Amino acid sequence: MARLSITDQLADLRRAYTGENLSQAVPAVREGEPLPAAATEAQRQLEAKVLLAACTAASVLQLMPPVSIVRPAHVFRTVEPGEPLKLHLRDRALGPLLFELLPRTEDGFGMGVAGLRHQQYRRSSELTTGDAAVVLVGIDENAWDLGMRYVRWMHEFRGFEYTDGGGNDDDVGKAATGSALLRRVHLWHDASWLRALPMGEAWFVEWAGGPAEAEIRDRLGHPEFGTSEQVALRRIDAPAENVDEGMRTYPWPEEFVSAVTAAEPDQGPDRR
Repeated sequence: MARLSITDQLADLRRAYTGENLSQAVPAVREGEPLPAAATEAQRQLEAKVLLAACTAASVLQLMPPVSIVRPAHVFRTVEPGEPLKLHLRDRALGPLLFELLPRTEDGFGMGVAGLRHQQYRRSSELTTGDAAVVLVGIDENAWDLGMRYVRWMHEFRGFEYTDGGGNDDDVGKAATGSALLRRVHLWHDASWLRALPMGEAWFVEWAGGPAEAEIRDRLGHPEFGTSEQVALRRIDAPAENVDEGMRTYPWPEEFVSAVTAAEPDQGPDRR
């Protein structure tokens, strides 16, 4: 068997962190970008907020039929580090993610990302604050509209107010750490869930099942693909039993729980 080239070996290693396919990872590695960091503080702030929102949104996905806390539930299938950061979503994740990200007023408090705006392209959607942005790959106009129907339904069902341009404008502590974790979030794809949040001088990351703490620590400490940011790790056992029947009665509208709510985005390069 022929040995892989150095480029192929590095691309395979990068894919363990990002979930990319070879056509995405190889060109980046050839350009000398093993796994680049966000270039500006504004971008780091937005990416940290995206990670926080994704962790919350994933818990909603677990409660959608078929309700299960045993199977893995994650928002992102692939993250393509670069300028801009490209995010590939898992099925049904767009609505819950947008609900957490878009600005709203909840009990008098601003929630979501203040000033976050949407720009639609033919095969992708961009979320931007003006000085930072992320691209949702494969989210066309139809998929976006369905995601926004979920957001509006949640606002009405829970009595929240959508506030265009409002939301929470507080900075996230140690945003560089949150950004670095988002760009490496595929490391936890086998876990039942992932929780990440800033705590003091570090971020605390907890997950259920999946990779061992030692494996994650080694991956984060890798000289080329790891990060120097401070992260506290805790793995807990995956749940042995599923939720009880009482948690299966949430009144989801059928359009949000039927087989597929948005086309699975492809893994090829984005074309706006």
